[in-house]
Amino acid sequence: MFLVIPLDWRRAAGLAALAAPLLMWSEFLTMGISRPGYNLLTRPFSDLATRGTPNADLFALGFFFVPGLLTIVLGVGLWFAIRGGQAWRAGALLVVFTGVFMVAVGSFPQDPTSFVAGLLHGTMAQTCFAIASVAPLVLVAGSASHTHLAPPRRLWLAAGIAAIAIEILAIALRPVMSYPDGLFQRPFTLVLTIWFITTGAWLLRGRKFEGLSVPD
Repeated sequence: MFLVIPLDWRRAAGLAALAAPLLMWSEFLTMGISRPGYNLLTRPFSDLATRGTPNADLFALGFFFVPGLLTIVLGVGLWFAIRGGQAWRAGALLVVFTGVFMVAVGSFPQDPTSFVAGLLHGTMAQTCFAIASVAPLVLVAGSASHTHLAPPRRLWLAAGIAAIAIEILAIALRPVMSYPDGLFQRPFTLVLTIWFITTGAWLLRGRKFEGLSVPD
């Protein structure tokens, strides 16, 4: 017996993929510009959510919590988007986990009075970055037999390689030089923004996809 997954799931995932980066950038620019002394190019995003910072909870809601939930919706939608094998489903799960850790980053904000809070926040953030870097590459591998559905595999590949390269460069330079965390967060987030938008546009072309069915 088979359960047919409705087209609306894909549309929900596509809209979520478009909405998540739009909300994040809007929240960041609005809050960053309104905060005196905040450098939009070099200061970490999380500084705007640090405990004691004006509107910290509002920023965490719009930059971490809601986009995290939207990313989870995207991952679920990718799971059902095509009749993928294990690699495709692994990629979709990585997207779900990215969303989970985005929520976790917002749940453990930095606190100037607590070393443990900063450690937890940093661990959640680095885990989220690492998973988000790998997910596009796993989806590329999982979509190898579905090229007739026109998934944007070349862009997924480029985004995955670029995200991993940025992460490796940031880690490699940390022991030898001091730099503001935001310096690498900006290009990393921009790369993933392109991935989200391209993936959302692909998902919204639902009529060109295969019929969907998964074992009940």
